[in-house]
Amino acid sequence: MAANATEACLIDPNPDVVGVGIRVSLYVLALANHLCAYTFHSAELTTAIESSLGVTGLAIFLTTVIITARGEFDLFHALCVFHLLGIVGLAARPVGRYPAGVVRRVVFSAFYVLVSVGTLVYLIYVFATAPTFGGSAECNGSVVYVFFGVDIQATSPVLRWLFVGALGILLFALGCALLLVACVSIDVLFGRDFRGFFGGGQDGGEAKKRPAVYQLVSYLAGTIYLLVMLELMVRRNPLGPGLDE
Repeated sequence: MAANATEACLIDPNPDVVGVGIRVSLYVLALANHLCAYTFHSAELTTAIESSLGVTGLAIFLTTVIITARGEFDLFHALCVFHLLGIVGLAARPVGRYPAGVVRRVVFSAFYVLVSVGTLVYLIYVFATAPTFGGSAECNGSVVYVFFGVDIQATSPVLRWLFVGALGILLFALGCALLLVACVSIDVLFGRDFRGFFGGGQDGGEAKKRPAVYQLVSYLAGTIYLLVMLELMVRRNPLGPGLDE
């Protein structure tokens, strides 16, 4: 009987979201980003990798929102996106050798905060509505989330509200940041000089400061944790054929 229930709730994997090629390419790029920032003292290389990761994260998030709005997304894929966004991040900023003016910095800072707020709101929605999320809500009870190697039912109230609380705190902090950007924007319109506040003396061509060893270890540990837990989720959930297509 249990076997029949599991078979009935096989998850139809979406290779465009969690395909092997996509996962491996993002893993390599994310790890290379941290290692290159420490190994090579090149602003062009590290900024290019960061921008590539950030734009990829933005594309993943927008695709996720569109598919969710169509009712074609499920809880398993939403949890995978949660980890993928943690690995690649979100960003959309120009790369080039030109002065970064205050207006440009304010615009891109506001855009980054807005996208981050939207991402947090979406993830809070996913965890808050986990039992009924997606187009196959009847199977959400069989979805497993892997937390430090331990299988936890994705609809567990403890897990869900733990993440809702943590993400809510981040959302509040970003809301404060957005308010700060709005206040600065108003002051800029009235002619106040905020070039020092936004680091206006630097341009895209200057070399970035090499991260400390503890920062490198922290970044690598966080990225490795997210990708390992994602791989375990892929293997421990009842997926149908088609993942490797």
